[in-house]
Amino acid sequence: MSTDLRELAAHALAEVPINTAFARAVVDETVEGDLWADRAEEPRAFHAVHPYGMSLVWGPAVDEALDLVVAYLGERWAAGQGEWLQIEPRWASLDWDGRLGAVAFEDHDELAGAGQVVRHTRVNFAFDRAAFWAERDAHLPTEPWQVRRATADDFEWPGSVVPSGFWPDAQTFLASGGGWVVADGDEIAAMAFASYRVDQQVELGIETAPAWRRQGLATTAAAAMIDNLLVTHLTPVWSCREDNVGSYRLATSLGFRPTLHLPYYRLPAVARPTRRFGWRRDAVPFRKSRTRTASDR
Repeated sequence: MSTDLRELAAHALAEVPINTAFARAVVDETVEGDLWADRAEEPRAFHAVHPYGMSLVWGPAVDEALDLVVAYLGERWAAGQGEWLQIEPRWASLDWDGRLGAVAFEDHDELAGAGQVVRHTRVNFAFDRAAFWAERDAHLPTEPWQVRRATADDFEWPGSVVPSGFWPDAQTFLASGGGWVVADGDEIAAMAFASYRVDQQVELGIETAPAWRRQGLATTAAAAMIDNLLVTHLTPVWSCREDNVGSYRLATSLGFRPTLHLPYYRLPAVARPTRRFGWRRDAVPFRKSRTRTASDR
């Protein structure tokens, strides 16, 4: 994709009134992902996929390019490239359920429909500083746990939502906001970190080690991270699936308030059922960003 076309994608993305930090990271080549446009000249629709598996369709005339968009999504799906898809809100009223063959999450039988496209709901939150400070003391660490800044050595900490899934290397991770760790010596229990950064906004990622879950340690790590963001005049950002009850409750306990509810489609990797959604180093190489237009098919 030419620089001019990438700039058009960035310009159109700037007009999308939802949290699009993951797509911005792909368009700006902060991370290595896939970027597609329906045509090389005067594109009407764009599609970006972050290495972690989240994707977005946006553009000035997605309705006119809908057939091409759906065909491209079908190619990816058939090739085993599962994703979590969001749609620019002004195009959400198009018949995505019908075109993707999607069912609502509440109507989905997980065992009977493992290959089914499922429509979840993604929630964008706004940060309420006063609500955060009102409960801040409730999130202080207790013995034996201590809170410290994440270091380069923490970049490779294993887990599902961890820095290595969002940044190419430790240096970039630390320069983009880093994170905060709840630990007892060498034992890391939880980490809150910058999963995306766009200008002065930093989206939080949270992970707790399996042995230490349901003890409030993720809240402690996140509160420390938010403290630091506020001191450095950065704005914390939070988004999650509505049915991710743990993440939703954690957000509200930290002063985040839900503002937008958006359709969020899970397109499973049906051709390779053992592959997890999103990028994993042991499954797919962390490759150079690929860009395509419909004419490349």
